[in-house]
Amino acid sequence: MRTQTISFTLGPTLWMSANHSGRVNTHWAVTRRKTMNLRRLAAMQARAQRLRPPRGRVRVTAWVQYPTRGRADPNNAAPTTKALIDGLTDAGIWPDDDHTHVIGPDHRRANGTCPRGLHIITLTIEEEAKEGAES
Repeated sequence: MRTQTISFTLGPTLWMSANHSGRVNTHWAVTRRKTMNLRRLAAMQARAQRLRPPRGRVRVTAWVQYPTRGRADPNNAAPTTKALIDGLTDAGIWPDDDHTHVIGPDHRRANGTCPRGLHIITLTIEEEAKEGAES
């Protein structure tokens, strides 16, 4: 079973939160632009890092690091992590991000803090153990 990680340091121009979706001041074109930029970033970084396509289905954990130690809801990062995973699909890491190829992402809070104004998302990509394979 192989595990790979890829990290993204995101400023406010790329960060999207489920808490912000549907707000009057968030125009659909702004959301679309951020989504496309996140997809491009993920695809370029995956190619630069030479992530290898898995040999089967994977489980993805999204570790979200915040600039403060206060309370946080990592699941609110879903719009951002969805765009990043779509970018990994664009890079050919897996054929599709549907349930037959990708389980998750499971959002978790990462330890520590990152610099003010930033968020760091680390995706852990773990190949699922094949049935009958020894651990």
